[in-house]
Amino acid sequence: MIDFFMSSNGSRWLSQKLRSLADDTESGRFLEVIWNGGRKLTVWVTVLYAIFLLGLRFALQWVGERNVTAAFCLYLPPLVWLLPLCLLMPLALLFHRRCLVFLVALAVFTIWGWLGFQVGEEKREAADGRVSLSVMTYNRGQNMNQSLQPFKNATQPDVLVFQEAGGRADGFLRATGYAEFGHGVSVGEFTLLSRYPITSNTLVQDAASQRPARAAKFTIDWNGRMISVYAVHLMTPRDVLRSYMRGAFLWGVLGVPGTPWAKKRKYYQSFWDGQMQDAKMILDAVRSDPNPCIVAGDFNAPHTGYLHRMVTRELIDSHATSGHGFGFTFPGVTHNPLSLGGPWMRIDYIFHDRRWDALECITEKDRPSQHRALVAKLRLTSAGP
Repeated sequence: MIDFFMSSNGSRWLSQKLRSLADDTESGRFLEVIWNGGRKLTVWVTVLYAIFLLGLRFALQWVGERNVTAAFCLYLPPLVWLLPLCLLMPLALLFHRRCLVFLVALAVFTIWGWLGFQVGEEKREAADGRVSLSVMTYNRGQNMNQSLQPFKNATQPDVLVFQEAGGRADGFLRATGYAEFGHGVSVGEFTLLSRYPITSNTLVQDAASQRPARAAKFTIDWNGRMISVYAVHLMTPRDVLRSYMRGAFLWGVLGVPGTPWAKKRKYYQSFWDGQMQDAKMILDAVRSDPNPCIVAGDFNAPHTGYLHRMVTRELIDSHATSGHGFGFTFPGVTHNPLSLGGPWMRIDYIFHDRRWDALECITEKDRPSQHRALVAKLRLTSAGP
């Protein structure tokens, strides 16, 4: 045996065995380095992605329309923020299964939590004889010749608030499809139809401002009780967002005060400042109104943003308390794969003050109109004067 190892053949065999053992050791170590590195990378990237999503949610809700970049992000389909999962999930599946579970939970939290999925049940009518009032809002601009009749007939609203329907009250009152409404009036771009008498109407605007009226107030005699219904249509950001798609949204990040680009940021920010100014004026009118108030219409402000938070500090979003599902109202049928062909925002709302209780809020489904209607059933609370 010793002679064999001392021979040339034995030396060659031993050398091959040692080299093979060394190669196996190096390969094992290499694989171990890859495995450990992959696990660490998966954990760190998952943590950074979670921080990004939480930071984004905070920025949109607390900054939102107060910054050009954040305002632009508000209008993107939410699936945009989940695209990194296409890379992260296979990585987690390969290296770290716990991270995979966390990523799935994060996606659910983002979609169902952030976007406001509601599972509220319809509340029963009160047994004390208080009746409810059903209010519908609908922006009929770009309706694609789609009839509102099926949804209206199914929900049977007492009050119907139209935007982009200037001067159409008489036509609606003559139409057989709206025969249930005995009262109607138009002011500005707004038309209101009601089963109850409308005692007054006026545009809501600041006399000192050059901005056009973005709301109207209607007073209704509801079984001897005066209530105020505010119809709202804030300016559309369509043209502004188109300019942002060419790169202008970056001025919200680059145009910090003191830089050469600060004027650019201020220029593009002026639109959003105007939106918040109009919203504040409407809230001021509601705050000083002695009647129980309902505020309905197209706010052109996603529910994930700051303007919505600004309104709900004083008014209650009927969908948030008694709605079903996501309640998306805009846009209608699209060809955007990240929206799955349908709407992805809530920008149409029925708000009410604290003298009302929302029994139910229903959003229209499956109609290809640019906006979808929604209806809320409201009841005056016992605390109402």
